[in-house]
Amino acid sequence: MIDQELKYLREKMDQTVFEHASFSESRKLAVYQNIKQETSKRVPVIFSFGIVMSLCASLLIVALIVGNPFEPASSVITDPLTSPDIERVVYEDDMMLYEWISDAMDRGDHHFYKDQLVIDPNYYELNEITRGEVVYFTYPEKLRTNPTMNNEPKSISRIVGLPGETIYLKDAQVYIDNKKLDAFYGRGRDNVYNRPLFEDAKEYDTKEYIIPADHVFLLGDAWWRSFDSRDFGAVPIENINGKVLGYRKWK
Repeated sequence: MIDQELKYLREKMDQTVFEHASFSESRKLAVYQNIKQETSKRVPVIFSFGIVMSLCASLLIVALIVGNPFEPASSVITDPLTSPDIERVVYEDDMMLYEWISDAMDRGDHHFYKDQLVIDPNYYELNEITRGEVVYFTYPEKLRTNPTMNNEPKSISRIVGLPGETIYLKDAQVYIDNKKLDAFYGRGRDNVYNRPLFEDAKEYDTKEYIIPADHVFLLGDAWWRSFDSRDFGAVPIENINGKVLGYRKWK
């Protein structure tokens, strides 16, 4: 009976917890080892209680790490690679320096505008466009020909939606193809600088938008301050002029 229960619990954990991309194989084995150690006691009442407590503790850890463990993996899009930290990088001759004076990417610590940015204009000649990357781009043609557009025709923003995807914002959450974007830049309330979202998140809701082929959807981290694809639509990939690598590293 106990072996059957353990088999059932193991199957459920595989289905609801360990499918999550952010849950490493080592963590998975550690949880199984924890359960195995409890079973070695072979004391019926204490054993059953220990199994329950062990499982609850394991699921609590999972919840803290990856969110709701019972949310189907198919309903979430994750980004385990993009870090909220901005690295300091060495400026090289084939790169460019950019001083950005906007707070549209701020997350509470003058992000992206407290120091010079290093941009690699050749990055996408060898690398694919990837979700989560901050890019230096040229505004769409319709904006550059607008006489009221007096600012610099180029800016930086984050790639959130990829070609062919359907994207929208609802209740301070980004959805892609009707799946939650589980990333720090996909949850508006994760940004302390997005204080207006706490008062009226629905004000920032958008309609569903289908991203055309060879286009990307750009979104600033500070939604209430950013001028991005919510305003001017998706940007052609040919308008991406480089990747923002980080702050300049001073020797």
